[in-house]
Amino acid sequence: MERNETTRRGFLKRSVEAASAAAFAGVFSTFERASANDSAANTAVKAAKSKNSAPPTASAARSQETERVFPARFDLKLTKRRTRSTDSYTQGLVFEVDAETGREILYESGGRYGKSILRKIDLETGKILQEYRFSKRYFAEGIAVVDDRIFALTWRERACFVFDKKTFEKLDEFRYSGEGWGLAFDEAAGTLAMSDGTARIRVLDPTTFRQKRTFDVFYLDASGKKRELVNLNELEFVGGELWANVYQTNNVVRIDPTTGRVLQAVDFSKIVPESLRSSYERVLNGIAFDGSKSRLFLTGKCWPTLFEFAATPGETAAKTI
Repeated sequence: MERNETTRRGFLKRSVEAASAAAFAGVFSTFERASANDSAANTAVKAAKSKNSAPPTASAARSQETERVFPARFDLKLTKRRTRSTDSYTQGLVFEVDAETGREILYESGGRYGKSILRKIDLETGKILQEYRFSKRYFAEGIAVVDDRIFALTWRERACFVFDKKTFEKLDEFRYSGEGWGLAFDEAAGTLAMSDGTARIRVLDPTTFRQKRTFDVFYLDASGKKRELVNLNELEFVGGELWANVYQTNNVVRIDPTTGRVLQAVDFSKIVPESLRSSYERVLNGIAFDGSKSRLFLTGKCWPTLFEFAATPGETAAKTI
């Protein structure tokens, strides 16, 4: 997102109040202390007793019948770098195979007032196959593909537009309170997950866009204290987990969508283009997952490269990137 200086200060203030830099660093130290033998026990997060229950405390009892354990780590291996257009202030990214042509496709949304776009891109060639330009009054945000529709959030305009995936014709519009940041479709649950810059994730019915529940994203620091994680931006579901980019950082966190607890924080600083390392605005943003081939795609705002990773779940603390 493009923020002016006043807004930037507000965000930084909110971030410091909700989760200080030292506390956020604890996400990494907490996970990295886990050994290969006990990392699954120390870092995997168990599901709550029901989807509607509140996030449990560290000492909350859980029913063994409803528990599920996520992989302790995802072993990510950088396999390919793809050239991409640098004119997109990337907000949302979705991978899909075109049912008619068999092409591997990326749907991408880009922000900024007067420059917001929705695109259909050929993954192999990088060619823009289709494009929709938003009115100058809208700042486009995250997107999600649900069957034959594309849902597209806006930042402060409180509008989610629904487009026909094939024609990009606008089909519907939903309203919501607060800001719109990231959006992702949970195919298994049939629901949308939406972020708004806070630690809260809204779970929505894609048919009506009505809120079904919410959960707050948190982690336990070294002392076992529960801490919220704010500035959650671009979202993607990966193997039943919710992955989120933490805005203005190079970090992507893995989240248990039933409890909101952070499973792992992955630092992608190594892939940030050297020419953009000092840029405040052109940060990592854009996560897409190909479940059939276990591929993770990452990019950033106006980045010249789309990075492709082989994403293999594992039970040990594998080195990432």
